[in-house]
Amino acid sequence: MKQVYIVDDDDAVRGSLSMLLRSEDFDVIAYGDPIIFMSEVEETECGCIVLDLCMPNMSGMEVMEEMHKRDIKIPVICITGHGDIPTAVKALKSGAYDFLEKPFDSTKLIGIIKDCIADRMDKRRQELFESNAKEAVNSLTPREHQVLRGMVDGYRNKQIAFDMDISIRTVELHRVHVMEKLGANSLSDVLKIAIASGFDYVDLSIMKDT
Repeated sequence: MKQVYIVDDDDAVRGSLSMLLRSEDFDVIAYGDPIIFMSEVEETECGCIVLDLCMPNMSGMEVMEEMHKRDIKIPVICITGHGDIPTAVKALKSGAYDFLEKPFDSTKLIGIIKDCIADRMDKRRQELFESNAKEAVNSLTPREHQVLRGMVDGYRNKQIAFDMDISIRTVELHRVHVMEKLGANSLSDVLKIAIASGFDYVDLSIMKDT
């Protein structure tokens, strides 16, 4: 379930937000004290924080600073008082996903939260893809690395064989192994995985299939 932390010292705001978000099937955890929130918050793969910027004991900006120090990467949607644009701008520069001024439209808040969580899930999927790509490329043998280099440089098997001083048949076998280890079904897949792994820059204009 998609998780939303609410951090706001205003009981009425916290209560109404909790009710609203639960009606939209979010898993809500609400805090009236930002210090307690910071002592209990845990990284979540699918969620966000709705954070009031103006609170006693610990401001919203201080919460964000502490999150940064602890490498907590949950995206933050800030709530500011009406007209407090300078603080909102500062929050955005510090990495907040978005902000809303009080009083805010509940429909708009729901839309921002859904967009925020969707963006985070996309980012996490990309991070996982890049991690898996690096692991797959690192599993290649030195010879397979050479063949992969030829593939992403757009060379045909004949040219790769000539450059490596091996037979075309051997290149074909290495190529099959490269495709299998990368989990690739096409040359396009190989290119995407190579780029995601950081395997140098690939010029799309010179890509040729064999």
